[in-house]
Amino acid sequence: MTRRLLTLLAAVALVPLALSCQDSQNEPNPDCKTVATIRNLTGLDGCGFVLELADGKRLEPHGELWQHYAKHDGERVTISYVNEPAASICMVGEGVKLTCIQIQVGWCGTPAANQGR
Repeated sequence: MTRRLLTLLAAVALVPLALSCQDSQNEPNPDCKTVATIRNLTGLDGCGFVLELADGKRLEPHGELWQHYAKHDGERVTISYVNEPAASICMVGEGVKLTCIQIQVGWCGTPAANQGR
């Protein structure tokens, strides 16, 4: 019975280690707090990819971060941005410059559920 108890105690002690996240690379940037969904509006005249916020508001991002981000329609991301109007043919939302963009992550840095790809 003592051996069974020791095995159980060892298993209970190891569970938190197995379930914890040790990789700080996957920790989300605390500045990226606004949840958005990437929408492909290339079917509309003069449009491309835009960001749609939870309240339905659309943003037309520009700048280096947005240009270099690999966009996927329906992908959920977290962002931070500053209002920065820019000339746009699309005109579905306000112009913004992204200061942060990252894929929305769930527990332990895995992609969040409902990644509408």
